[in-house]
Amino acid sequence: MAEFVIYTTEGFTQDPNGNDIENCQMLGIAKGKDKVEAKDNLLKDNPWIAEAGFDSSKFVVEQLLSDEERVAIKEVLDYLWDDEKRHYEESGRPDNHIFPILKRLKASI
Repeated sequence: MAEFVIYTTEGFTQDPNGNDIENCQMLGIAKGKDKVEAKDNLLKDNPWIAEAGFDSSKFVVEQLLSDEERVAIKEVLDYLWDDEKRHYEESGRPDNHIFPILKRLKASI
């Protein structure tokens, strides 16, 4: 099962001085086979969310990468990096080459 972070833009919080601040409300992290199941699991395990009046149709649900997935992605990047970089440069840096995608991915890991 994958892990998902779930938040909403409903509601507000207070800063340390007691001033209301409109921002996102972190509702929790839940596991599921997909976003729908994760949201259902979060609501089942945390009845306070519905009791507080949050609208589940407004939830933002984003999948998190596990440490194992991050390590696997890094291993693939490391394996491909030198050959794809060389091929990219030798090919005249074409727009449709995989190397710019690898660079973006490496920057995000």
